[in-house]
Amino acid sequence: MKIRARLTLNFLIAVSAIILLIFAAIYSAAYFYTKQNFNQRLYNKALTTAILLLKVEEVDSSLLKTIDKAQRDVLLNEKVVVYNDSGMEIYTNNDLIELELTPEDLQTIKRKKNHRFTYNDYTVTGIYYTDRYNRAVAVAAAMDKAGDELLEMLRVMLLFSYLLSLGVVAVTGWFFVGRALSPITNIVNKVATLSPVERSERLPVANEDDEINTLVKTFNGLFDKLEDSFKLQKNFVANVSHEINNPLTKIKSQIEVSMMQNRDEAQYRRVLQSILEDANDLTILLQNLLQFSKITSNQEMPLAPFRIDELLFDVRQSVMRNNALYKVNIEFTKLPVDESELVINGNKTLFGIALKNITENACKFSEDNTALIELSGANGVTVTITDKGPGIAAADLPHIFEPFYRSPSMVSVKGYGIGLALAHRILQAHGIRLQVKSEKGKGSSFFFTISNKVLING
Repeated sequence: MKIRARLTLNFLIAVSAIILLIFAAIYSAAYFYTKQNFNQRLYNKALTTAILLLKVEEVDSSLLKTIDKAQRDVLLNEKVVVYNDSGMEIYTNNDLIELELTPEDLQTIKRKKNHRFTYNDYTVTGIYYTDRYNRAVAVAAAMDKAGDELLEMLRVMLLFSYLLSLGVVAVTGWFFVGRALSPITNIVNKVATLSPVERSERLPVANEDDEINTLVKTFNGLFDKLEDSFKLQKNFVANVSHEINNPLTKIKSQIEVSMMQNRDEAQYRRVLQSILEDANDLTILLQNLLQFSKITSNQEMPLAPFRIDELLFDVRQSVMRNNALYKVNIEFTKLPVDESELVINGNKTLFGIALKNITENACKFSEDNTALIELSGANGVTVTITDKGPGIAAADLPHIFEPFYRSPSMVSVKGYGIGLALAHRILQAHGIRLQVKSEKGKGSSFFFTISNKVLING
């Protein structure tokens, strides 16, 4: 069932239930008033007859019958009977109708003083009249045809009104629900024709601050993410293909050249050494790509506590072991008194990869291949990695954390443009923001402050 039909049905059920309750209350009130009014008329007739018969000396049975026949307020098949205290009938205004009351009925009337009940199609009211000298049971009975007809007519009118109301509610509900859902229908139709990735199309945003406008903004935000993801994927595939193709092409070319003619052992060794270097570069690239893929896939990282200062020494040793020309210095300033404040909760392996990539990058661009790592505990635990390189141009700063981005001025420096991007993603996955300060000709500093959520004692 579609939303419009379901909402209309729910609206119809709710409104019909309310109308039914109102109509039931109206009918109940009318029924109670009609029966109460008829019973009151019977009570008045029984009481009046008893008073006239027993208390007014000038009135006897014959005169009372004459008075009853002269009354204008005569009920349908009316019968009034008076019994003395012994249960003997002493008056009746209609000899043609028999009530056939039992002694038990008379006793019940005496006990209750005012008793109402039904007898066949008659409504009966009996009272026990007493004064200083008299005691008697007066019973008035009649058929309330006018009241029953009135209630029957009211039932028909309410039933007709109820069915008519259901039809009106269904039509108006369908109409107003359709109007309420029309913006969503327009959004669905518009989305079906959009090209959010190819042509960067977006849904029009209205000025109204309502749920529909929030839905439109949510869709547009989702389209932005989709477009960014497709662009990133497209650029990623293109760059990966290019970066992998370069070493493979060099390996293939060197093999083909070496096979064109016989060479001495030294020449073959030089070719194999060159091929090994290209293979190592390709291995490093693939390892970085694998790590980058794991980080960007939002997979859950295993976390464990480790000391950041100890990790810095491990990074220093690894960088200097991999490249004999690189030199890494470590400085500590204003460390916390409690050493446990240097313990962080994270993935030590990935954290080390991030620090190693930033440090190798600093060594690579420094004129003396030296990087400085500073650990400070003055305002939180902050790590700063500084190089003595040429600095980063202002135009390049917004792009340095993009995968495979290489500054046009640094194309001569060996690299693939993935190290900083991987480091940035790893720290970001730990809830840490990697920042950079750089001045042309004065080197660059990459730094980050470890948040309290990552610090064990934060």
